[in-house]
Amino acid sequence: MSDTTNAQEQLSKLRRKQLFLVEMAMITPAEDPLSVLGPRLDEHLAWLMERENTGSLFPAGTLGDETGWDGSGMAIVRAESHAAAEVDVQTEPFCKAGIRKNTVRGWQLNEGNVTLRLKLLRDTFEVI
Repeated sequence: MSDTTNAQEQLSKLRRKQLFLVEMAMITPAEDPLSVLGPRLDEHLAWLMERENTGSLFPAGTLGDETGWDGSGMAIVRAESHAAAEVDVQTEPFCKAGIRKNTVRGWQLNEGNVTLRLKLLRDTFEVI
């Protein structure tokens, strides 16, 4: 089997699930991002919860590591189109308030591995 045939076979197995990546970047950097985001944090969490409940929110979270967090975040959302995703993410409270800029990019879920571990009696879960 040639490399081309192998590559074509592998490409045919891709999931090609169209989703949308939302980059949520602070417009003005702050030494303490929570001091800027805090007053609208309840609204932001309610916005996320609503989308989680309707199934339009895939994963979401902050962008940071052991070196710190600059107030930015990221989400992957389900939407009928890029335009629909764009309209929806502009309603996010930090964006509406002019604190963050939300940028939508198309993203295809093609491959990978996700394992979830649920412990029902302990009411815990892990993403492995």
